[in-house]
Amino acid sequence: MNNLIDIPWPEILTPLAGALLVSLIGTPILIRLAKRWKIFDWPGGRRIHTRPTPRLGGIVLYLAVIVTLLFVFGFDPRMYGLLIGVSLMFGLGLLDDIYQLPPIFKLLAQLLIASIIVMFGITIGNLTNPLGGTILLPPALDVLLTIIWILLIVNTINWLDGLDGLAAGVSAIASLILIVLSLFAIVNQPETATVAAIVLGASVGFLFYNWHPAKIFMGDSGSYILGFMLATIAIISGGKLATAALVLGLPILDLFWAVFRRIWRGRAPWQADKEHLHHRLLEVGLSQPTVVLILYAFAIVFGMIALLSGPTIKMVAFILAVLVMVTIVKIIISRQKRSRE
Repeated sequence: MNNLIDIPWPEILTPLAGALLVSLIGTPILIRLAKRWKIFDWPGGRRIHTRPTPRLGGIVLYLAVIVTLLFVFGFDPRMYGLLIGVSLMFGLGLLDDIYQLPPIFKLLAQLLIASIIVMFGITIGNLTNPLGGTILLPPALDVLLTIIWILLIVNTINWLDGLDGLAAGVSAIASLILIVLSLFAIVNQPETATVAAIVLGASVGFLFYNWHPAKIFMGDSGSYILGFMLATIAIISGGKLATAALVLGLPILDLFWAVFRRIWRGRAPWQADKEHLHHRLLEVGLSQPTVVLILYAFAIVFGMIALLSGPTIKMVAFILAVLVMVTIVKIIISRQKRSRE
């Protein structure tokens, strides 16, 4: 079992509290402004909410993250990549929230932002070999895998943002797991734990207003911020991608399944639908809070497995996540068929 370092509590709790307060105080202000300016996410189409709900919650998440980062680290050159990356992702998401950008444009813009981040030295570097040791990545492959990882996590959190409290809550759980990971003696990165604590505080503060029935939605601007921060923290916390991948195991698998499903049906992989795992769970009669809590539970369980196990068990756990995903989908499809008969 991994041992924790002597935990620098002020370095963890102070930024956590700061981001939490910004989020808690800023969100109701933004809700009032959105109502005054009639900035709503209207019901209809793929949306499952039934009343106009203020959006652009990503503005508060961005302020909570960026203000706290600057307060703690200032303009530390080591943070330039993180500060620039989260700002660019926020800007892209905000433009999409306002103007509904074409999906292919968003994907290309994300690719460009991820490439810029790599230029600041944020790369995976090496991967843990499940059979022992590490695999040093060649530079070209290192860059490619880093970009793919950032795009994967950003879009995973974005696609999670379909139920009240789901993206914010899962991001909070992932942040907490990454805090503990960074404080393991074998990793020993208290500064990385500090960054993760900022994401945790921002997510929990926003969750108070985003829990069902949501008083505000985070929009793409919010989900892009959380996804980018989680992807980057996983890279810099000793390259522990497997831990983050396990916490987000079911959502990641759901993303791959959605892409495969759409391509199989002759549609563009980014063409939205209402067949994500959380949508299917709603269709069998579960309430929004119940579905969200189920997905929280999976994130917590797989996160704990990731923290308390070695590379081989993590691989086994991920295979288990695949089996769980397949089983859930098969049960849902079977129940839907019976209900139509």
